[in-house]
Amino acid sequence: MSNTQDAALQQRLAQGDESAFREVFDLYFKGLVLFATKYSVDKEAAEDLVQDVFVRLYEQKSKIQFHTSLKSFLFQSVRNRCIDYWRSHKVRERHHGEILLTTNPETLDSQELMLQTELEEKVFEAIRQLPEQCQLIFKMNRFEGKKNQEIADELNISKRTVETQISKALKRLREEVYPYLKAIIVLVCWWF
Repeated sequence: MSNTQDAALQQRLAQGDESAFREVFDLYFKGLVLFATKYSVDKEAAEDLVQDVFVRLYEQKSKIQFHTSLKSFLFQSVRNRCIDYWRSHKVRERHHGEILLTTNPETLDSQELMLQTELEEKVFEAIRQLPEQCQLIFKMNRFEGKKNQEIADELNISKRTVETQISKALKRLREEVYPYLKAIIVLVCWWF
């Protein structure tokens, strides 16, 4: 695709042209899935990650600013989603391992383990629902252990912005997870 065609397609996308979105999907979907599998993501997960990128592109089409070609933007977005996928996968494995290490296998209560797993899933789902920058900042802080100033320097934003985004993320997590925790407490009390 020539630079002129690429720019025209980007402009049509920004204007909400449904046929442009379909063209982009048809043009790049298979290649992006193949690209995602290079990151050791199975085909099904790769398809899901690429679909996520297209959903975000569709939802944000009027706000997205292309600093590169459309193709480069899509491939970079899929690369980032694959990295996020592996980071969250590693964090989940670590949490599952910690649960198993802190629980005596002889007294392992499957009901308790199920509740812990469901809670963990609820937390990760709430994180995935955060706006992109907020999610990135929160993950860098909580999962990668980076300090606020490090994040600010790396993303070229103010430390105050980092603090605000982390506060927003924590507030959102409380809003999303608290009702679920309340239900678990009621359920546990009912069992006993």
